[in-house]
Amino acid sequence: MGAWGIRERQSDYGLDLLGTIVGTQLKAVDFAIFNTAEAIELLRQDIMEDIKRTNRGCPPEGLDCYINANFPRDFTHAALLIAECLADYYRTGELIVTEYVGENYDPVDHHIKEFVVTPADFKILLDELQSVQNPECELYQCWIGDDTRQRWLAHIRAVQQTLKEAAHGCYS
Repeated sequence: MGAWGIRERQSDYGLDLLGTIVGTQLKAVDFAIFNTAEAIELLRQDIMEDIKRTNRGCPPEGLDCYINANFPRDFTHAALLIAECLADYYRTGELIVTEYVGENYDPVDHHIKEFVVTPADFKILLDELQSVQNPECELYQCWIGDDTRQRWLAHIRAVQQTLKEAAHGCYS
C-alpha cells in the first residue's frame, strides 16, 4: 500500500476505498448525502468480494483462513477512512471529495453537506479508532518511526475526539 501521509485519504488503499464510495453510493445520490451505515456496509461487502475474488479456487477452509487473517485489517482501514470523512464534515460543515471525470480524468470537487449517522455507526467507528491505539495493533506497529507514529496517533486521537463530541451532541 502506497502512502504519502498519515491519513487514510493519503494512502492508495484509502483512496481506492473512497473511490468505491464515490462510484457506488455518492454518485447515485448526486453527492447530496453521505449515509454512514451504507458506506460501512458497502466497504464491508467490497472487502469480502475482493478477498473471494483474489482467492478463487481456494478450498473453503483456506478461504476462511484468509478472510480471518485479512478482513479485520482491511475493515479497520475502511472504518478509519469513514471516520476521517465524518470528522472532516463535523469540523468544516462539509466533506469535499474529488471525482475524476472524462477521458482526461479531470478533477471535479463535490461538496457533501449532509451526513446520516446513527449511534451504531458512531460506536463502530469509535471502537475502531480506539483499537488502533493499542501498541499491539498491527496498524499501530506499522508506523516504524516514532515521530511518524506520534503524528499518526495525534491524528487518530483528534478524529476520535471530534466523533465523540459529535456523538455526544447528537445523541446525549
